[in-house]
Amino acid sequence: MNRVSEYVEKLKAFIPEFPDYWSSEDAAFNFGKDSTVHGVFSDFSTLVVERLEAGTLSNGEQLFSFIESVLAEGGDPANAACTCFLENILNRIPGPIDPNGFVPYLGPKSKEFCRGWDEFTGVKTSGL
Repeated sequence: MNRVSEYVEKLKAFIPEFPDYWSSEDAAFNFGKDSTVHGVFSDFSTLVVERLEAGTLSNGEQLFSFIESVLAEGGDPANAACTCFLENILNRIPGPIDPNGFVPYLGPKSKEFCRGWDEFTGVKTSGL
């Protein structure tokens, strides 16, 4: 199994319809055999952002624990989780996402990245 398929399958545990979304025309970063794990995390973030905006993300603790484990492993998946998932969420602050919907679930590496992003952008995410 390649990295793209591996992470589509892993992320399905948190949003079961993600593989269908990934295969649909709505997915912005599915380029077939040229897809990357960065694209997977970016398209996955779209669905997570929708749920965070609506206040319907029901498994945030488990999801962000998984993201923390990806960061701990390092490599391309960790970079993708930071730059194509966490950043995509943080870029909606201030705005339609309540930080209380995800910040309490962030692990140490995720918080460190998010604090750095806040410093870089000049935004202060509540709870970090």
